[in-house]
Amino acid sequence: MTAWLVIVAVAVGTYALRASMFLVLGRRTLPTWTDLPMSFVAPAAIAALTASMLFTSHGAIAAPPLAELAAVVGGFAIVRRTGNVAHAFAVGLPIFWLLSALAG
Repeated sequence: MTAWLVIVAVAVGTYALRASMFLVLGRRTLPTWTDLPMSFVAPAAIAALTASMLFTSHGAIAAPPLAELAAVVGGFAIVRRTGNVAHAFAVGLPIFWLLSALAG
């Protein structure tokens, strides 16, 4: 029973800390000097997730598989051309599926 109390207390505390940021800062606007740095947060997060998925295997650096590499390159090229991230999925996923089906 004590372990469950600790788990519930930690969950409530974590939720309260996260919710407090939205409650306190939700009605305020950020200073204008934060606009430019904040515009780089989403692309940097996507790049970090993609790179870690592509260049690591079981915690070690590894060569990227061909299907994943081709899908990422195709998605990157279409985003550079159109500027729409949704198009990256529309191009990258079929490339990945096709090459995965051909390889195995």
